[in-house]
Amino acid sequence: MKVSLVLLAHLSLAALPAAAQLQVQTTQAGAKPDAAAAGTGAPAPRPTPPPCPGMAGLEIGQTRTFSFERMTKLEPARKSVTRDLKIVHTPAGRPWTVDVTYDSDALDAKIIALHYLLDPPSGLYDGILERYGKGVPVASEPGVTSWDVPFCVGAATGVRLRYRMGMSDKQRRVEEFWVEPLVKSAAGKKKG
Repeated sequence: MKVSLVLLAHLSLAALPAAAQLQVQTTQAGAKPDAAAAGTGAPAPRPTPPPCPGMAGLEIGQTRTFSFERMTKLEPARKSVTRDLKIVHTPAGRPWTVDVTYDSDALDAKIIALHYLLDPPSGLYDGILERYGKGVPVASEPGVTSWDVPFCVGAATGVRLRYRMGMSDKQRRVEEFWVEPLVKSAAGKKKG
C-alpha cells in the first residue's frame, strides 16, 4: 500500500508541470512574448495601449473625493467636496472649462463623463489624431468626430471620445471634447 501511495504522489507531481504548461498555453493569446520579430531575431514588441485621455488631472472612473483633490490643485477656490451630480471646473490659467458628471451624489461616486470647452482652441484635434488615429464622423451630430477606445492605460473600461470645432456664443472658434465610458454601466438603467 505504501508503494502505491508513493507511486501515485510521484505521478501527480510529474503531471503537475505539464498541467501548468497546458494552462499557460490555453490562456495566452496572440504572439508569444519571446517570439522573434520578423527578420530581426529580436523579441517582437508588444503593442502598448494608448494613455487614457484626461486634462486637468481628471479621468473617467476617478472617485469624487480624488477628483476634487485634483481639481483643487488647479482651482484653489474649490476647497470642499460637493455632492452635486454635475459640476463645472475652471482651472486657473488654463484655456478650458470642464463639465464633470458623477454617477451619483455619494462621496465615493465616480466620474462618468467629462466635457471640455477650449476657448480659444488649442489644436487638441491634432493630438487626438496622433494618439488615437482617424475617428469616424457622427451622423446624428454634424461636425462631430468619434473614437471608440476599447482599452487605454489607466481605465478599467474603454472610453468613447467625441470632438467638434464650433462657435461660441460670442461667435469665436472653440473646441469641444467629450470623454464618456464606452459601455454604459447598468447602474444608470431603470429597474422594471
